[in-house]
Amino acid sequence: MSAFEELGVMPELIKGIEEMEWLLPTPVQAEAVPLILGGGDVMVAAETGSGKTGAFAVPILQVVHETVTARQQEAGSSNVPASGPVDCTLSTEDRDVVFNVSENGLSCSAMTKGWAGGRATVGATSGRLYFEVTMQNDGLCRVGWASRAAAFEIGRDKRSFGFGSTGKKSHGGTFTDYGRAFGKGETVGCLLDMTTGQISYTVNGASMGVAFELPAQMRGQPLYPAVALKGAQARAAFGGADLRYGPPDGCVGIADAPSSQITSGVCLASAAAGVRTPSAIILEPSRDLAQQTHDAITSLKRHLTSASLQSVLLVGGTQPKEAVRQLERGADIVTGTPGRIMDFVESGKLVLSSVKFFVLDEADRLLDTGNQDTIMKLFSRFPKAGMGVARLQVLMFSATLHSVEVKDIAARICQGATLGAHLHLQGREAVPDTVDHVLVAVDPKADRSWLQTTPEVPTDNIHAFDSSGPSVDTADNWSLALKRLKPRVLHRLIDAYKMEQCLVFCRTNFDCDNLEKFLNGLGGGGGGRWAGRRESGKENPYSCCVLAGARSTDQRREALQAFKQGEVRFLICTDVAARGLDISGLPYVVNLTLPDRAEDYIHRVGRVAGRAEKLGLAISLVSTVKEKVWYCSKKGYRPWERPSKKDVKDQKEGGHTIWYDEPQLLEEVETRLRQKVTAVNPDLSLPQDIAKRVLAAPGSAEAAYGQHKQGDVASKHVEALKPAVAELARLEALAQSFYLRRSAKRKALAV
Repeated sequence: MSAFEELGVMPELIKGIEEMEWLLPTPVQAEAVPLILGGGDVMVAAETGSGKTGAFAVPILQVVHETVTARQQEAGSSNVPASGPVDCTLSTEDRDVVFNVSENGLSCSAMTKGWAGGRATVGATSGRLYFEVTMQNDGLCRVGWASRAAAFEIGRDKRSFGFGSTGKKSHGGTFTDYGRAFGKGETVGCLLDMTTGQISYTVNGASMGVAFELPAQMRGQPLYPAVALKGAQARAAFGGADLRYGPPDGCVGIADAPSSQITSGVCLASAAAGVRTPSAIILEPSRDLAQQTHDAITSLKRHLTSASLQSVLLVGGTQPKEAVRQLERGADIVTGTPGRIMDFVESGKLVLSSVKFFVLDEADRLLDTGNQDTIMKLFSRFPKAGMGVARLQVLMFSATLHSVEVKDIAARICQGATLGAHLHLQGREAVPDTVDHVLVAVDPKADRSWLQTTPEVPTDNIHAFDSSGPSVDTADNWSLALKRLKPRVLHRLIDAYKMEQCLVFCRTNFDCDNLEKFLNGLGGGGGGRWAGRRESGKENPYSCCVLAGARSTDQRREALQAFKQGEVRFLICTDVAARGLDISGLPYVVNLTLPDRAEDYIHRVGRVAGRAEKLGLAISLVSTVKEKVWYCSKKGYRPWERPSKKDVKDQKEGGHTIWYDEPQLLEEVETRLRQKVTAVNPDLSLPQDIAKRVLAAPGSAEAAYGQHKQGDVASKHVEALKPAVAELARLEALAQSFYLRRSAKRKALAV
């Protein structure tokens, strides 16, 4: 039995795991996979590169596969009710979490300040069908008909049609006067005529007239009885003796309708067409991470042949038409960025009525980028009433779960400790022990090479109005000198360490663009951007491309692929690349500028080879002077392109700049690392203590980075495994002795 089988992973899925070359489960996978398969919410804190994607992708694929297989085996049975009346009630699954439904499925309440709603278990497909709702207090109520794709607050989108207690009808968020107001003790009847495509209402049996004409695109779609409440209680009746006023002539209660006119059961949206809607929604903070997770899921599910699962990627920067077609054909797992997924939900193209898994990958980063409201909106639309393994599972994965924002969102969307688990597989202060950390002090007052004019170093235009020169002793002059000096220091580092591959972090998109021009110019290319795969990057020892938010999705995907395949030597990126990108065997990471937060330093260096128990070197260029940098909070404004004198003022004075203090940022990083970051020698060689640990040939310590560590880590592993090996040897000896004794005893008895 393989190690993954021991975790409960099915053999079919293990074939996909083996193709991914995951020979053994990582600690996070070993802990998280059984918990997720067992049901319940799981929050995981583990270091970058620890196998988090596999930890949630594997169990999700298995559960979804088993569910789809079971449904296919029961195909057709859920939509064919027994002869006679069906059991139509308010659904305990297809509802908002705060929309309470009684045990018999007829009474409902939402004693909240906001609206909450739900739908019935049976939908109308043809004929003239009817149901009633009676108000039981003086709160607000809205009733009517909705598709499975509609929001629970009926009338707020174009897939639902409501009539409210204030005497207004609503569709697509438009409210107009209709009928009359109704309140406590009064009964509203809701009539849907699928033949004429009309919806009308009654109050206490009196007709209010036609309220809506169904749009052409909604004719023939199943529509379900729907109720939304705000600080209210109500009781629904769907047929038989429960109806107070009875259906109008020619109508029938939906619970009394023949099977040919209804679809029953809390089934997948578009069930009549046999289309599956997603069982899992996976949120990622960036398009690149979403693409990477989607690719991993696509690879893993290849061998799930008994039921073919469909996965869809929803991210910005791409044409949505193909994604719409995929969703229309059916989808089981959707991965994407919060904004794009919410766009598809609100447009009715993505249905959430079947979601069982809600994954927040890189949860702290998702929250850092202001997605709290979107996450809560999505969460409010998921079915949450299942029990045991049938309930919604929230899975949160990140390098850290210690922030106030993460704790707050977890308290709001995760269930109690009896159903959930917190796995802190990395302490707050833990970092890979196979990564060496060094710094290069960059002092423009001592190193005057910034005065050289060749090769030219493009800057960010922040000092366009400042005087500069060797005799100018101002903060602005030294800041500009620093911007011209750091790329030259990087150039020296590349040569000194003979770097074949390196990830270089810059602070902004514009900084990435400028460094790309500088490095490509060093190789004789005249500067500018990488020309794509038709350019042979290896012919240029400084070939590079950019992975940053300002580039299109296709450009970012191509850049990452080119770097992984060795077509270019250097990948220049912003912190968007520090989260979860899988780049194996990377020997070097250079921080051209330290990040704003010590946590982001950990994510950056997590890209280096130390994540795979190979040696990696993280080099930070730390300025000895303060640097003036752009800090523009005005969305869409790009002052660095054509700065004005007002733009370059400090943010406190109405401008778009701040002063960066890297020595202070370095102290925060060292506190986070719990160690001092040692400076390299003046000739840029490694400090003696680090050079000794590398255990490479004399004079070429740098060459060991990116290679498997042959020294202390390997010996530590041998020492750590010695007790286990000794115990296995002891047990093997006992087993052999037991076998020999039994064999001898059997022979003696036979004689």
